[in-house]
Amino acid sequence: MASTGKGEDKRLRIIEAATALFSRYGFKRTSIDLLAAEAGIAKPTVYAYFADKDSIFCAVVEAVCEQLLARAEEASCATLPIEERLSAMLSAKFTRYWELVHASPHAPELMDSQGRLGAEIVQRCDRAYLKLLATTVETSKELELKRVGLDATSCAELLLRAGSGAAYDATSASGHKKQLAELVRVIVVALKKR
Repeated sequence: MASTGKGEDKRLRIIEAATALFSRYGFKRTSIDLLAAEAGIAKPTVYAYFADKDSIFCAVVEAVCEQLLARAEEASCATLPIEERLSAMLSAKFTRYWELVHASPHAPELMDSQGRLGAEIVQRCDRAYLKLLATTVETSKELELKRVGLDATSCAELLLRAGSGAAYDATSASGHKKQLAELVRVIVVALKKR
């Protein structure tokens, strides 16, 4: 892998092209030829950065995880009410996943590929995300967890389960975000200091 700015730009173009193509065509139908054309580079250039399609898929999973963690961190640090911060944090994870996977006609294949190739990356990301969510809940001065018998981690896990369920019946990214916001609003109302 090249470490120059130009080399990193090509690597990122490959990852961005692969992200779009995997969502559009699935893992199996996305060829290296198609990927090179989408990225606007030669096929040998793809192989200069990645050994095979499996390694490209892992790089896509890693990039998506890094992006969602960065967006969640940004939402966590925002000077907004806790309801809005938590909604944005959950949207960074679940709406983006919905856009890339659930909205794709190849969702089962993508989930299988993710489980087969990117499971370790996703597990590492999920641990970091849970820790960030729990820290955000714990440091909020707006919530009173003890009253309902929760600690910060169990509250974060509850929010994750709710966020996972927000995909039910969603037909668009904006609809997904709206459903997430509604779930968070109900949870926050139950947990707000009185």
